[in-house]
Amino acid sequence: MFIGQAFLYNAVVFDLGTLLSEFFSVASSDVPFYFAIFALSNFLGPLTLGRYFDTIGRVPMIAGTYLASAALVAVLGVLLLTDSLTTTSFIALLMVTFFIASAGASSAYLTVSEIFPLETRALAIALFFAVGTAAGGIAGPELFGQFIHSGDADLVALGFFIGAGAMALGGIAELVLGVRAERQSLENIARPLSAAEAEDAETAAPLPLGDGLPEGEQAGIRARSDRINDRRARARAAASRLRPGPGRAFHSPGMIGTAGTSSRYEAASDVALDREVADVESALDRGGETSRDELERILVAREWGPGRFGTAMRVAVLEGRVVRLPDGAYALAVVSPRTGDGSGPNGPGG
Repeated sequence: MFIGQAFLYNAVVFDLGTLLSEFFSVASSDVPFYFAIFALSNFLGPLTLGRYFDTIGRVPMIAGTYLASAALVAVLGVLLLTDSLTTTSFIALLMVTFFIASAGASSAYLTVSEIFPLETRALAIALFFAVGTAAGGIAGPELFGQFIHSGDADLVALGFFIGAGAMALGGIAELVLGVRAERQSLENIARPLSAAEAEDAETAAPLPLGDGLPEGEQAGIRARSDRINDRRARARAAASRLRPGPGRAFHSPGMIGTAGTSSRYEAASDVALDREVADVESALDRGGETSRDELERILVAREWGPGRFGTAMRVAVLEGRVVRLPDGAYALAVVSPRTGDGSGPNGPGG
């Protein structure tokens, strides 16, 4: 995405004046006027289309802007080949193209700022900007400039076709790899490294089984231990798959993770997560069917820490303790793993 937008953007912006003078006989004194209206279209693109990245969605909008601008640039190339462009039609088509392309170019920065953990976002943006600008931002103007100075309209058209191809590849990459990040907190998209995976899950400290406690309390601890061990097994299996990101992450309870062993982090993390899942169950038991936002408000979950409420909700659903209803609300499952009796919408406690 960065290479495509850098290639097309820099190639056209750096060489627009020469292009207008060489192929459309625009006087040098008039070139700033064309630059001004070209810049206006670039400004209005993100301003007008930006809202739709959160309403229609990241993937369709990012892919759509890249592919649409690629198609328009290809049309420019075809019209150049057939000598069908006037100065007015060229600038008009260029304005429409970059009205869309400017929103797409902005989305490259938007994507990188969202899909990487908090601690690495600045570095990720710097890295991708540097690589994209080096590959596309240097090659584009250099290649396009050579084509323009040749005086051959066919070569200039080829330059537009190359730019269209670069943008099309960015759009396809978004369709294949894009993340649906709209209307989500950044911590739910990419968990902060402060909640990173324990390095050695197999050596995680076992939970105490509560020797010497009353039988009822021991049973509760054993049930919690079984749930946590099952959760660890599923997490280890998931970590073996090839996927972006740091792999399995533990659930960071407050400042846990700043000192001590990874086993201690994971043991404390599992206990905190199990407690928060239980809090979700209790809130649904008291209030019945509840939307996610309302549940977060009731539990004051924003104070739990980055990503912890989202993780607790996912685990509660994954373990069958909570169900997501067709209308988007949540409710207790019909049978609660805690008690084994009906506790959901259709059970005695529902």
